[in-house]
Amino acid sequence: RKLFTMAGQIPRPTNVETTNTGTTYHIQEDGSKVIAGSRRPDGTYRKPVRVRAGYTPLEENLYKGPEVQQRAQARGIPGLGPEPPRPARSGHIPGMAPDSEPKTKPKAKPKEPKEPKAQAKAEVKAKAAPKAEAKAEPAKPENRLRNLRKKLAEIDALEERAASDLSEEQKQKISRKDELQKEVEDLEKEIAQLQI
Repeated sequence: RKLFTMAGQIPRPTNVETTNTGTTYHIQEDGSKVIAGSRRPDGTYRKPVRVRAGYTPLEENLYKGPEVQQRAQARGIPGLGPEPPRPARSGHIPGMAPDSEPKTKPKAKPKEPKEPKAQAKAEVKAKAAPKAEAKAEPAKPENRLRNLRKKLAEIDALEERAASDLSEEQKQKISRKDELQKEVEDLEKEIAQLQI
C-alpha cells in the first residue's frame, strides 16, 4: 500500500498518535502506548515510558462544561442545513396505545376554611401547656441553691465595676440581688429540714 502525500511531507506511521499537548505516543499491539525515550539538554538519555491501555493523563483531559457543549450542538455539523422543527407534543405517552387514555388522579377533597392564626396559636399553646407542666419537675434544692449562689457571685463582680460601664441588663441583675439572697436563705432552711 502506498501513501500519497503532498510534496515535502513525510508519511505518518499508523501506529503513532499525537495528543493536543504535543505528546507523541507509539501504540503497541496490546493497545498500550509508549512515550519514546529522548535526549535531555544535558546529554543524558530519558527512558521510554509505558502508558496503560485506556489511560489518559490529567493534562490531556479537557473539561467541556455545559456552555461549551451547548455551543457545539448549536453549531451543528458544517455543511448540514438547520434541523427541521420537531413536531409539537400531542400529549400522547410513548409506548401507550393511542386509543387508551392515561388515568387521571381523583380530585382532592375541598379543604376546610383556615382558622385565623391567632386562634390556631392559642390552641397550640393550650395543648402544649399540660405537657410542659407534666414534664417540669421541681429542681432539687441543692442544684437551685448552687445556681443562685453563682448568680450572686456574678452580681458581686458587677457591683465592683463602675456603674457607667454597666448595661441595662446588668443593672437589672444587680437590682434582683435582694430577691436572690432571700431565696438562698429559704433554700438553706429547706435543705436543713430535709437533712433532719
